[in-house]
Amino acid sequence: MKSVPMSDKRILVIGAAVIDIVVHVDKLPKTGEDIYGRLEQMIVGGCAYNVQQVIQHFGLQHTMFVPIGVGPYSDIIRDELRKRNIPIVVEDDTEDNGWNISFVEKGGERTFLSIPGIETNWKKDWFEKIDVRDYDFIYLSGYELEAAGEVLIEQVIRKKSPDAKVVFDPGPRVSFIKETILNDLLQSGTIVHCNQDELEVLIPNKPLEEAMKTLQKITGEVVVVTLGEKGCYYLEDGNLGVVPAKRVDVVDTIGAGDSHTGAFISGIASGLGVEAACELANEVSATVVQKTGGTFDGFVNL
Repeated sequence: MKSVPMSDKRILVIGAAVIDIVVHVDKLPKTGEDIYGRLEQMIVGGCAYNVQQVIQHFGLQHTMFVPIGVGPYSDIIRDELRKRNIPIVVEDDTEDNGWNISFVEKGGERTFLSIPGIETNWKKDWFEKIDVRDYDFIYLSGYELEAAGEVLIEQVIRKKSPDAKVVFDPGPRVSFIKETILNDLLQSGTIVHCNQDELEVLIPNKPLEEAMKTLQKITGEVVVVTLGEKGCYYLEDGNLGVVPAKRVDVVDTIGAGDSHTGAFISGIASGLGVEAACELANEVSATVVQKTGGTFDGFVNL
């Protein structure tokens, strides 16, 4: 695994820590069907947690800003964070953290059934715990913007340092984010890191390269589009680049996108060029899909 240069840049990771219950199935059931599955594991996951694990691996200055609630799932998450010496910034006693069943089919593709929790109910007073102006890079996930976009726009986009870069990962539920929220988010200073399906929602009815160029005209920033086993495209200053991925045996794709985003952020925050950051992200993501559940156990010791 490649290393990255040391950096004084600070990264804020905003989002969720939840419980992933990973179940392997031959195929997803049809309506009314009864199938068997195999319980693989129950682990701490969530986009912010997965991204943080990669950034922590590379030793960069960062804060994971996720709410931890009260209840059985929150207790598991709290214990895991303490075990890994990850500071808990926000605790709220109004509800439990969320959880999901991650169905993994043959070939490794995953499908989530999510039960939302406190991570979808962001509150203005939580931001009294940090100063967003202290950070050079800020990660935001579409999951949180769907449910609490107004709070996050007010507390992050409108209060961050003018020089700070937001790295936006739209996620598979991007179509549920209000258009007004996306308009406030997709502006100068926002780097979009997404897959092809998510790009199609953001910029519909355009070929891939044209959609990327259209998005870059709006943000003026780098656009990265992941292509699964094919690697990723990036658009920098109007120039399109392709970074292929090496072929690996895929166990499941849980956490693949998050790990790619976390490694990309680590690369650019450390001063790597966009292409080099994408190469690093491909390598990290390829490592993660060879394990079940998107776990970084073992990976963090490489």
